[in-house]
Amino acid sequence: MLPTVTPAKRRKLRTLGLVLGAGAVYAALAARFGGLPCPFRFVTGLQCPGCGITTLLLCLLKGDWQGAWEANPFLLASSPLLAAILWRFWWVESRPGRLWQVLAAGYVAALLMWGFARNCAVFSAFF
Repeated sequence: MLPTVTPAKRRKLRTLGLVLGAGAVYAALAARFGGLPCPFRFVTGLQCPGCGITTLLLCLLKGDWQGAWEANPFLLASSPLLAAILWRFWWVESRPGRLWQVLAAGYVAALLMWGFARNCAVFSAFF
């Protein structure tokens, strides 16, 4: 027996379809013409925590795990956790518990630390 789909879940599925469709169009354009430049990097000259995400995703689409790792190792390694957090906050209709809130706050803190570390001269040899 299939579960019933509530109107709220139907809206979320429609939104997800639109986001995935827009992502597919962007991926096709980025593969052909290159991705959009990072506005943070354009203004400051520093890499933001998400710099390299277009390259990461395009490398994953080609099966190039090494290139994806070189583009943004933090996002590649933490993507299962990020997917779980996004799923819990977006798809599940009940309010997220304390554990999920702490996980989300910890993830944001780790992402910001990654953004700082990748721009430090001390860590530049590693990234």
